Amino acid sequence: MDLSKYTIDNMKERLEEKLILSKELVSEGEYKKRSNIISIVEKEWILKEWFCSVDIGEWEDVEIIIHGSNEAPVEELLSLADRLFKQIGIHLEKALVYLKKFIPSQEIDNYDLSTITIGRIVNFDDSILLGFSIHFVYGDYPYAFQYKVKFKEDGWPIGFEAGPL
Repeated sequence: MDLSKYTIDNMKERLEEKLILSKELVSEGEYKKRSNIISIVEKEWILKEWFCSVDIGEWEDVEIIIHGSNEAPVEELLSLADRLFKQIGIHLEKALVYLKKFIPSQEIDNYDLSTITIGRIVNFDDSILLGFSIHFVYGDYPYAFQYKVKFKEDGWPIGFEAGPL
């Protein structure tokens, strides 16, 4: 894997220009009714998703999701994204090797990168960590599976999830 072709510099600035707030697909009246029900505590703890898509190496339209508020993505997460994408090739290779270790029958070249999420990561023990996850799709629909490799903020892998797409 030629890691140099995956490096993306100035990602923070790129994301600040491209990120769009994800919104529910409900009518304005329904949205107001729901927002009156949601408590202040829930509004503080439920993060919004900001997204865009980028090309990474041979993968096109990879969705990037960053947690934030209604106003903006979390600044700390934009900085994490900047650090992450300077070394994204290393993290991609680490994720693919990690999957190969646990699922040796699947070929690394057959994974398609679909999404990178940066924000709060729920660990297997229900602890919430700051980090990122790299999502791959393996196979063709209707038999495709999604694999999500989770990393702590420092780039250390902490596990993976898998399930049908």
